[in-house]
Amino acid sequence: MKAKTYSCCFTGYRPYKFPFSFQPNDADYLEMENRLTDAIFSLPKRGCVRFYSGAAMGFDLLAAETVLLYQQAVGKGVVELICAIPFPEQANGYPEEWKERYERVLAAADRVVTVSPVYTRNCYQARNQYMVDHSDLVITWYDGQTGGTRNTLLYAKQQDKHILNLYKKPLHQYSGHEGYLVVNMPSEE
Repeated sequence: MKAKTYSCCFTGYRPYKFPFSFQPNDADYLEMENRLTDAIFSLPKRGCVRFYSGAAMGFDLLAAETVLLYQQAVGKGVVELICAIPFPEQANGYPEEWKERYERVLAAADRVVTVSPVYTRNCYQARNQYMVDHSDLVITWYDGQTGGTRNTLLYAKQQDKHILNLYKKPLHQYSGHEGYLVVNMPSEE
């Protein structure tokens, strides 16, 4: 009998919303990046083989790049990266460095899903809901700020999804169903 496999998605801030410099020379950035890498590299052992990224600047693209790094280390067929983009021109306003990262990630992804053929007011939330609906686990770096990450986590909570928040708590302290625990969640107020 084949073992059950799981999917996860990522939600997190754009670079300017982090309370630290989103640069590899920042100690807090490195801590966040290490936690994300530890989580992604450990999940396939637990059956998580499909990763959804919204490919937005910041946490989403860093997570997608980390999945691609895992694929390079173990082979492309072990895990799947699916980029769910809200509309085709998502990266048009990105700075050049982020646009290049976005294009590299989409080119290397196993699949790209475009949620809306054109920009709409709700296309980002529709993209986030698509990823949550197709996932068993949501990985985030969330410290309580309002915005799309908070809305996505509230939706995930309503859908009874497991949430792994990489903010503050050391990874080895997480426990619960399938090794994941809902922590640092926003209230619905």
